[in-house]
Amino acid sequence: MSDPNPPPVPAASSPVQLGDHVRELAWSPDSAQIAAALATGELVALEARAGLLARRWKAHDFGTLRVSWHPKEPFLLSGGEDGRVKVWDAREGQAVREDKMRGWVEHALWSPDGRFALAAAGKTLRVYDAQGATAFETSDHPSTIAAALWRADGNGFLTACFERVRLFRLGEPRPYQDLRRKLSHIAAAWSANGRHLAVGSQEGSVTYWKLPADGRDPLTMSGYAHKVRSLCWDPTSRWLATGGGELVTIWDVSGKGPAGTTPAQLKGHSARVTALAYQRRGDLLASGGMGGDVWLWRPSRGAGGMKTAQLEGEITALAWAPDERSVAIGTAHGEFLRVPLA
Repeated sequence: MSDPNPPPVPAASSPVQLGDHVRELAWSPDSAQIAAALATGELVALEARAGLLARRWKAHDFGTLRVSWHPKEPFLLSGGEDGRVKVWDAREGQAVREDKMRGWVEHALWSPDGRFALAAAGKTLRVYDAQGATAFETSDHPSTIAAALWRADGNGFLTACFERVRLFRLGEPRPYQDLRRKLSHIAAAWSANGRHLAVGSQEGSVTYWKLPADGRDPLTMSGYAHKVRSLCWDPTSRWLATGGGELVTIWDVSGKGPAGTTPAQLKGHSARVTALAYQRRGDLLASGGMGGDVWLWRPSRGAGGMKTAQLEGEITALAWAPDERSVAIGTAHGEFLRVPLA
């Protein structure tokens, strides 16, 4: 029987070689350009439709770890192995602000409304205002910050580290939730409605909290074959996609949540899943694997997947365009590919 709701057939294109490991990809708000953070320490800006190089410049000594495009303005935020956080004019590739932190800046991200930016290195997290001044800083983490991300409304953020997940509100000096679990947290995903939180662990499990936690024990989904580094929510906040093996595992948190339910498992990848990305408004899920393959799925409709691309290197970055008409792909071998939907 044919699938009644197959993913759209992507248009064919050829990859562009950027020269080194692609660590992160970020789209301009008009979906016209894509920025790539490279292990060489460079930032690269590409014209999305043509896949042509627009600008390339040395951004950091050693490697560039993170890049984030401002949601409204032509500014890039980057973090590097040199301990520096920088803001760039994306049109010229010129630095307009920078700050120094201790250790690798492994997290750097604009807030959804662009009013603030956060950066984290080691046990320290800083939040900057629109003028680049430090609006908040904390070094009160027991170990290196493994995940840091904004709440979807931009009014708060979280950090995750060994055994701790902390939720903060802007303007408040202390976390309003301090969630504890004896696990090595390495990745986190916060649902769009702010009510669901999932954290992946080095021990091969996912911990799920329904917020506010109010002292309730979380649910732990275990049995993954590998560390769970990839997880994301769909825009309805109902479906949680997780990696941790060769299968993409989909949990339904509607109703009483995933307790006692059997997740859907999507089979297609030839090796471990390394990247996941849901559309911001649509129902398509993109997944990438260690074997260089990228798939598109419609889990909410019970649809099967479609192999979208086969590249040489491990998939290290997936990013949907703001207009949701294409997905950008980066690999450990330095390949970049934009796949437009037909």
